[in-house]
Amino acid sequence: MGLGWHSDPGCIHHNLPAGDVYKPYEKCADFFTFGHGSTYGTLSDGVNSSYWILTALGFLVMVAFLVAWVTTEDRKLRRQAAQLLTSGAAGQVELKAEVPQPGTGGPVT
Repeated sequence: MGLGWHSDPGCIHHNLPAGDVYKPYEKCADFFTFGHGSTYGTLSDGVNSSYWILTALGFLVMVAFLVAWVTTEDRKLRRQAAQLLTSGAAGQVELKAEVPQPGTGGPVT
């Protein structure tokens, strides 16, 4: 039952005799649902503009997400650093009575 909305790429051959499953698709180099496939062996000949639109949108969304993620993590780290500095838990190092000196290594005695 067809709804009149064809999503198959234009490179598929219809009404071929049954038998070979791959025969209808032999001219397809690649395909994109609701788009047309490109010509085999070329970079962009025959490519529908929906390929480029989807690629550009995907790239922009990826960059926006990456910037948002870095900004969010930076804010969280700055908030944590401020909390540690105000609580007095950051920046203090206690030296023990016996400080190891340069030497042959091993336990300090």
